[in-house]
Amino acid sequence: MSKDYLVYLGLGSNQDHPQKQLTKAIHHISRLPGTDIITFSPRYRTRAWGVTDQADFINTVLVINTSEKPLGLLNKIKKIEYRLMGRQKNLRWHQRCIDIDILYYVNKPYHRRQLQLPHPLIPERCFVLRPLMDTKPIKLPISIKRVITRHKTCCRALAKQRNVLENNKIQHIINNQC
Repeated sequence: MSKDYLVYLGLGSNQDHPQKQLTKAIHHISRLPGTDIITFSPRYRTRAWGVTDQADFINTVLVINTSEKPLGLLNKIKKIEYRLMGRQKNLRWHQRCIDIDILYYVNKPYHRRQLQLPHPLIPERCFVLRPLMDTKPIKLPISIKRVITRHKTCCRALAKQRNVLENNKIQHIINNQC
């Protein structure tokens, strides 16, 4: 008997027609055994993070239900990135045709050398936070709750986040279309 997990994934691309790359990655994810796509956020154009001297990224968050445990899903995602989509091994935070990060498993923290869940950099990445909030997440990890609960209301937190996003020049470019 398999147990299903609700999982949030962050996807980004800034090479080889990023919109098409995201669509292709979502298609591959949808074909994983025991995996269903629940919802996804709008796509956003964002400036590169970490190494900023490169093309803008297109980012989205995907919510899936899967029977895969964290390391099993990680291995399948790496296969999608490298074998099926041709991602090249680059230096950290450099340009790529596709990047798929496991953001978190609902109710399942996971800490191993290969994978930390929830993803430790979520609170620092506007290009993840904004699309994540668009999916109306349930059971946010405590690290994200802290970002929001520092303020009196979620509305204020989102307004502050929106200002940060504007400073990061995030532009909403597609409204819930794959």
